[in-house]
Amino acid sequence: MPTEVACTAIETIDVATTPGQVPTDLHQRIRVPADCRFSSDSTVETTLVLEEAGGVPGRLDRHLLDPGESVQRVYEVPGTSLVVQATPVHPGSRPVDVWIWGDRLPGE
Repeated sequence: MPTEVACTAIETIDVATTPGQVPTDLHQRIRVPADCRFSSDSTVETTLVLEEAGGVPGRLDRHLLDPGESVQRVYEVPGTSLVVQATPVHPGSRPVDVWIWGDRLPGE
């Protein structure tokens, strides 16, 4: 099954932001690695929100990442769009990296 980069978001956040959004209806599953860099001043909360057809959102997962910490998860994709939200927990500079890899549906 072909795997492709569906979204890459690498930025420094100071306020709540949406660093990435990707349509997921072409993917059977997605892999989401997220990283809070060592140079970060504090913890970052990342939230993955799936949107279903009709625009109804639902939280898929949430991670609190301390400086130097990373997480990688694989999810089945029932929604039509995935939104990545990043929120600083404390004031300071927080570099955060998020990637979304998608496994293509057969025949797509």
